[in-house]
Amino acid sequence: MCFFNRAHKMAVLLVLLASLAQAQACLAADDEVQTVTIGFTGALSGVSEAFSKSLANAAELAIAENNRAPFKINGKRIQFRLLRMDDRSDPERAKEVARILVKEGVIGVIGGANSGTSIAGAKIYAAAGIPQISPAASLRKYTESGSRTTFRMVGIDDQACVFLGEYVVNEMHAQRVAVIDNGTLFGSTVAARFSEVAQDHGAVIVRRDSVSDMLTDFSGILKSAKAQDVDLVFFGGYSSQTSMLAQNMARMEMKAHLVTTMVGIVGTPFLISAGSAANGTIAQEAGISFGKMPGWKKFETDFTQRFDFNIYGLTPYAYDAAHVLMAAVRQANALDPRKVAYALHQISHKGLTGTVSFDASGNPRTPSFTIYEVQNQKWVALRTHTVR
Repeated sequence: MCFFNRAHKMAVLLVLLASLAQAQACLAADDEVQTVTIGFTGALSGVSEAFSKSLANAAELAIAENNRAPFKINGKRIQFRLLRMDDRSDPERAKEVARILVKEGVIGVIGGANSGTSIAGAKIYAAAGIPQISPAASLRKYTESGSRTTFRMVGIDDQACVFLGEYVVNEMHAQRVAVIDNGTLFGSTVAARFSEVAQDHGAVIVRRDSVSDMLTDFSGILKSAKAQDVDLVFFGGYSSQTSMLAQNMARMEMKAHLVTTMVGIVGTPFLISAGSAANGTIAQEAGISFGKMPGWKKFETDFTQRFDFNIYGLTPYAYDAAHVLMAAVRQANALDPRKVAYALHQISHKGLTGTVSFDASGNPRTPSFTIYEVQNQKWVALRTHTVR
């Protein structure tokens, strides 16, 4: 009898130990984490460093938010991390970066930070089946390859220039226009399209100049433009040069408005760098105004507290790009980049900038554009147009 009791107790103990071991194994499996890498590419050095770092910071913030409430794939909790790469705003370097990110096995890429670098890397990502979401590429060529892995967060320059060209002629009554581009693919393309639209609406392009993207002194061109009594100077170029151009115009006491499009200057950095010379600048940017973005105040607070860094006009689009990429991973329930790219074509994500969804080419379905003016050193939204 005693032997039976001892044997029974031993059997019960063994069962309990086995159950405990099984529970611990399940708990260990339940706690298993898989780290998934998202790539970021932009100019993290040079004249566009601050702009690209702002975009990267926004993607980092989105990842941190997601990691606080992770989801599981194949029983493992997914934790994302951002791998930042410096393409130096150079298309050839962007190709090298793309090859590195492919080797690193990233699930997707946020970038580049301009059209030229985004286009340069697109074929490499496409060949590897890795989705690329650019928060800044606005040239039509970016999504014309037919790839199913190429996406953009902002509208196309062709559409933007139509809206802006009509506005400056019909609403600002600009008649004599000087057009300058900085020699880049982006700058020359938008300058040419803006010129066409402005002329179609009755404006005269008094002079047309192309300069280096490193030029900081526009005095020679502006002296001639002032003598020709232009009432508007359009610049196709990036934000750092736009600031220099604004200061040049102020020093020469030009009354003409400085006008630019889709360069991400709406935000505090341009106001700080240009100072009082910023007043009167007209800038068109992608999307609706900050104040109309759902959740803007929370984003602004969280971003500045975490990074103590400036927010540019396109910063929210990098934030949403990261969020929509992670949402696509969750929707695909897979870590195969090709399945994630497929999910991106199906997704409808409520983001900071509005509802994010893409057409068959990877373009936003209903892009918006807003025209702003600097008044008393503050950006004021003048008009928004949404393409339906």
